[in-house]
Amino acid sequence: MLAFTNQCHENLTKDLARVVLLESSKALAVGCVSTGNKGQGAGGVDTGVLNDKKQAPIHLATELNKVSVLEVMAKHKSKIDIQQGGEHGRTSLHLAAITDHEECARILITEFGACPRKPCNNGYYPIHEAAKNASSRTMEVFLQWGESRGCPREEMISFYDSEGNVPLHSAVHGGDIKAVELCLKSGAKISTQQHDLSTPVHLACAQGAIDIVKLMFGMQPAEKASCLASCDAQRMTPLHCAAMFDHPEIVEYLVQEGADINLLDKEKRPPLLLAASRAGWRTVHTLIRLGANIQLKDINQRNVLHLIIMNGGRLEEFADGVVKTQSKMSLLQLLNEKDNMGCSPLHYASREGHIRSLENLIRLGACINLKNNNNESPLHFAARYGRYNTVRQLLDSEKGTFIINESDGEGLTPLHISSQQGHTRVVQLLLNRGALLHRDHNGRNPLHLAAMSGYTQTMELLHSVHSHLLDQVDKDGNTGLHLATMENKPNAIDLLLSMDCKLLYNYLDMSAIDYAIYYKFPEAALAMVTHEERGKEVMALKSNKHPCVTLALIASMPKVFEAVQDKCITKANCKKDSKSFYIKYSFTCLQSPSMYAQMDEKTGEAIVISKPIPLPALNAMVAHGRVELLAHPLSQKYLQMKWNSYGKYFHLANLLLYSVFLALVTYFSAQLMEMEDVREMNDVMVQEMLRRNHSHVVKSKLSTPMMYMSAVFVLTYIVVNTLREVLQLYQQKWHYLLDPTNLVTWILHICTIIMIAPIFVGNHEELQLSCASITVFLSWFNLLLYLQRFDQVGIYVVMFLEILQTLIKVLIVFSILIIAFGLAFYILLSKVEKLDTQGDHLSFRNVPMSLMRTFAMMLGEIDFLGTYVQPYYEPEENDKSIPFPIPAFFILGLFMVLMPILLMNLLIGLAVGDIESVRRNAQLKRLAMQVVLHTELERKLPQFLLEKVDKQELIEYPNDTKCKLGFLDAVLRKWFCNPFTDDARYARHKRWPNTVGRAARYARVRTSGLEMMLDSGEDFVTEELGKQKRRLKDISSTLDTQHLLLRLIVQVHLGEGS
Repeated sequence: MLAFTNQCHENLTKDLARVVLLESSKALAVGCVSTGNKGQGAGGVDTGVLNDKKQAPIHLATELNKVSVLEVMAKHKSKIDIQQGGEHGRTSLHLAAITDHEECARILITEFGACPRKPCNNGYYPIHEAAKNASSRTMEVFLQWGESRGCPREEMISFYDSEGNVPLHSAVHGGDIKAVELCLKSGAKISTQQHDLSTPVHLACAQGAIDIVKLMFGMQPAEKASCLASCDAQRMTPLHCAAMFDHPEIVEYLVQEGADINLLDKEKRPPLLLAASRAGWRTVHTLIRLGANIQLKDINQRNVLHLIIMNGGRLEEFADGVVKTQSKMSLLQLLNEKDNMGCSPLHYASREGHIRSLENLIRLGACINLKNNNNESPLHFAARYGRYNTVRQLLDSEKGTFIINESDGEGLTPLHISSQQGHTRVVQLLLNRGALLHRDHNGRNPLHLAAMSGYTQTMELLHSVHSHLLDQVDKDGNTGLHLATMENKPNAIDLLLSMDCKLLYNYLDMSAIDYAIYYKFPEAALAMVTHEERGKEVMALKSNKHPCVTLALIASMPKVFEAVQDKCITKANCKKDSKSFYIKYSFTCLQSPSMYAQMDEKTGEAIVISKPIPLPALNAMVAHGRVELLAHPLSQKYLQMKWNSYGKYFHLANLLLYSVFLALVTYFSAQLMEMEDVREMNDVMVQEMLRRNHSHVVKSKLSTPMMYMSAVFVLTYIVVNTLREVLQLYQQKWHYLLDPTNLVTWILHICTIIMIAPIFVGNHEELQLSCASITVFLSWFNLLLYLQRFDQVGIYVVMFLEILQTLIKVLIVFSILIIAFGLAFYILLSKVEKLDTQGDHLSFRNVPMSLMRTFAMMLGEIDFLGTYVQPYYEPEENDKSIPFPIPAFFILGLFMVLMPILLMNLLIGLAVGDIESVRRNAQLKRLAMQVVLHTELERKLPQFLLEKVDKQELIEYPNDTKCKLGFLDAVLRKWFCNPFTDDARYARHKRWPNTVGRAARYARVRTSGLEMMLDSGEDFVTEELGKQKRRLKDISSTLDTQHLLLRLIVQVHLGEGS
């Protein structure tokens, strides 16, 4: 027993509710609770702990109706919070009310002192919970408690919850007639209104609880009249509520009790219209039988016939009921009445496709050519919503032939509307019935509207019947192709081009492709420029807006032009490993147009129309940074064709000529230095003689024929190139000055002229030697720039220049630190005359030298031993000292951390990052450089030579091994790599073998046999995809047929269809 007591105590400590659940015996449960409490004494267990359902032990005992447990717990009520809230803030008294445990409720009130006037978090009192859950016995306990405390039943039954409900409202919600009866007997008024002004009668009528309604009227007949006339926030009476939820028995009972059958709600709807709007057909027939006024209209001026048609009611049953109970004349008055939009019931029958209602309306005499506010007839509605059977029914009527060509407010006939909405069957029906091809107010025919909406089947149908519609224009001169492009309908565009439509210009002198570019519709542009038969014709269009389609596409829609490039590459229809297999490259899209437009970089529109320039397409790619277009195989083959035709010859000739210039400059500079051998004579007399005859000696040295010839050639080369630079300065203006390589060229030319001038005019030895050093350096540096155009070595040059540019930027920023440390070292280590102690370090004697020394220290040349250690310990022996050792060593330590360690590592990191960036952009840089070089060449070459070497297309046989490389090509491929061959790509990928992606690309370059296998597999996949597409198309056609058959079956059986 002690062990059981300890176990009970442990369970109670964790969660006393589990004890109650585990103990099935009443005696055991009582004993457990009693022993556990006594064992704890004043300490007691924690009775406020909650379980997973947020229930304390008092809640769980109440919910499980454990009366004996509650009686034991009542002996220790001082340890229990009787008003503790559980889930949703409900107290144990709320739970007793919900579960109708009246004995538990009585114990909680009498023994624990629970207050029934404490609401939960939702604002409900226990008496509301009792009424809502039909707990009539518990409600009686609450009412008795109120009477014992001097609170009459009428007051208790009138408590409002958070929503303004009294217990009678909650009792009606619960649906327990006993609880309602108890509330009524306790004095609850049936006319009491909650926050939305609804009474309990409203709620009972909405629920269809006729027994409760009769009970309330029977027990409080004096309140009946006021309740029947009372309105809620929507001005609905109880009759409205019953009609809205289709409770015909309650409707008939309320009318018999005196309810106004034609009273209007907030939207001016009587119960009849409200029932019709909610498809309550039983209530509708009941109200008609009871004599409801069918002529009333709601706030939208719709009568009951409008609402019956709109909500799918059976018109014949309604008509029979009206004729029997009222008169046929009152029914006929409803047929042609219009609502606020001017629509009659026939309009809505046509829109919804209710065939039987349409037939009955026409049979009863409804006017089929009645127009709404937009001048639309029921036939327009049927055509707009694709109601095929409705259209046929209207055309089969007596006036069908007179309404088929009627136009609406925008000049649209039913044929226009059905074409615009893509209802092909309706279009076919209208054409078969003789619909005429009118134009709307914008001058557009049905084909125009079908093209604007992109319905190709409708377009094919119209074109097959009336082919002359194809090239008709509207009031603005737009054809169907213009309109389809403006609406970005690529399928319609493709169909119109396949129909051989004319590529016309509208009255604004704009073609269809101009609108695709102007509105930036890539789908529309792609459909035009990649069309199998008309693509080249579209690309050749010109207008004032876009004189060149190619340039406009490159500027604004590069992905579209990439598709054009793909289309210009065709392969032979044979095996990929066959010797007869070829790849044909057509360069028509890259060729120069007759007139070239300078394009706005942002909009791609023409700014200035001028004469053609070389390589306009490729230059536009460079100007707009279109890497993917420049890297396209077509662009590379085009540049390869240019390279093989004339580029390699001119570039190599230029490189050879510069090499001769470089050799002569080097020779000339070396000969200048031989004069310095004379200076090694230490004899003062010889030096004096040399000074007297110095000009003679130099002259003899410089007057050798070889040096003179070298000077003449170098001077000629410099003069010619200077004239070329002047011409470029005139052409490029400010752009020329912004290129740093041009500054290098000018310095080279000036220094070269100064270097060779003494051989012609006299002696300037010191200036001559200084300029010679600069000339030699810049001439060899310029050779490095020349090598940029060759791919094998040019990539390294590009990387070097990019890193140099980054380095200069970083040094400009961090020169602040160099100046800071340089000035600090100058002050601490320089010679100061006014001080007894002086540093006298030569490398820090003045500010410029101190800055240079600081920059050298940044590279690691600190000379810590000679500059700091020895002067500090042995100042007498070194003739220099450290006057201020503490700040000197502090500044030195700070310098070591910031400059050699931090700054140099930062520079290394930037260099590595920039190399990766250059590697990614190397292709664009290389191709852009080739474009610039070819452009400059073509500017200078005569037109007849360019026309001779230029090609419109190139056919390549990749499997033909008979084509041998020439000697020049072999040399170029070996040492420089032809920039446009697979070898160039192989060499480029070979430089970074540690990267998986690049290794994969290298493998693709080297394994041509694998490529052929992949290509064959690609063809197989393409063929299989084509088969699957055809199968899906057949399945879709079958599903459409079955769907149409199912709709016809529904129309036959239900009288509703489309």
